[in-house]
Amino acid sequence: VAVLCIRSFLVSFLFFFGCMSSHYDRTENFTFSWKIGDFEQAAKEAENLAKKGPSRDRMLYRLEEGATKRIQGNLHGSAEAFDKASLHYEKWLGVHLRARKSVSEELISTIGSAEWKPYKSRVYERVMLRMYQALNFLSLGKDGLARAEIFKTRQAVVDAKEIWKVELDASREAMRRKSIDLEDGSSQSMGTEMDQELAMIKSMIPDNLPEYVNPAAIYLEALYFLHGGTQRDDFEKASFSLREVLAIHPSNPWIQNDFEQANQGKLTKAKQTYVFLETGRAPVRREKRIDLPLVFFSATSRLPYLGIAFPTLYVNDQYLTGLEVGKDSVRTRPLADLDAIVAREFEKDFPIELTKAISGALAKGGLQYLATNAVRSEGKTIEAVTGVGVGALAQSMTRADWRSWTTLPKRIEFCKIPTPASGELTLRGVDTNISLTVPLMSAKTNILWVRSVSANTPLRLTNHFAF
Repeated sequence: VAVLCIRSFLVSFLFFFGCMSSHYDRTENFTFSWKIGDFEQAAKEAENLAKKGPSRDRMLYRLEEGATKRIQGNLHGSAEAFDKASLHYEKWLGVHLRARKSVSEELISTIGSAEWKPYKSRVYERVMLRMYQALNFLSLGKDGLARAEIFKTRQAVVDAKEIWKVELDASREAMRRKSIDLEDGSSQSMGTEMDQELAMIKSMIPDNLPEYVNPAAIYLEALYFLHGGTQRDDFEKASFSLREVLAIHPSNPWIQNDFEQANQGKLTKAKQTYVFLETGRAPVRREKRIDLPLVFFSATSRLPYLGIAFPTLYVNDQYLTGLEVGKDSVRTRPLADLDAIVAREFEKDFPIELTKAISGALAKGGLQYLATNAVRSEGKTIEAVTGVGVGALAQSMTRADWRSWTTLPKRIEFCKIPTPASGELTLRGVDTNISLTVPLMSAKTNILWVRSVSANTPLRLTNHFAF
């Protein structure tokens, strides 16, 4: 009876797991279309995933859909996709930042793969969501909706700090119940390898980048209040935001000039144009696996396999290094480094990620113990076969969470120039033959947002509006 129960258990779990495709497999066609610049096909793939993909990943697919439709020029479709992504966020975290977790979800996310739990997004993604939505609404002439999104950008950061503290406290408590010191865990036998990964992550982070801060989102907020403000204190809001950005880029003359105008409460009469470049692809997550071999256990141990899988960052280095703008070939300068922003959040969340990995490993270890212990009286052959089976099952389910918003840029650059009298502006990729000529609006301040996925794909004007 015991043998039949164990066999049924193994077959059921292996069948269930084998029928579940990974996030990487499901998004392979979408990712390929995006990388080669086939944005129409990428948008179709993203929309299909958002409709037919696993419900737990719908928020992520809506983010991808919104980004691809934005670069395709379908701003209404992009705004609609981002609205649906926002609804998923509100569903999971709600007004009071409380996720609607169920017992089954917690069981699967602990015993199974980390990708089996609902995707609730990360802080930098929520900030980019709000920034993109604000850009969409500004381009569509919906200034009131854009203003609301700009305020939500700030709220996303405030919420994040509270969410992180709750999750960290919960992680520490979970480890204490298992008699594991979370802070001391990285200094154990597997600590050297993890320390190397963390050192690599930390090397990506500049000392003057605060937690959860995206300078591009803050600068957009500042420009909105500086050039498009409608209330008395809008210049003060612009000054406050510009002071934050200036602390990160103290030598940037364009930010300094905007800051001085905000403090004076008046703008120059000259017409100006801002050009923003989103270039490359943001870091993606990959798996780092540490398998603990049998020599770590005693000869009487009935744990055929125990290991942890945690995510690490993979940086994409193929990208357009900048733009030369106008007849004077003004070069764009860095504003927001998504490599650094993602790495900063990754480092901050690593203790929580490690807790999840260890909890999953211990849960799988418990299942292995129960399975092998149940067949001890059936003979060495049955015990060995069972051990191999449950060990293979545990190893196959030991996976890190690879999911992230992959269509975000590697970095965002910008420049500020006098609006040319010709009424048009030519943008050229640095060290490439790629160029784009854009007709400008007659308003006092033009703002252009341009996207480049790689040094080999064309420039695309994603947003254009004026104040």
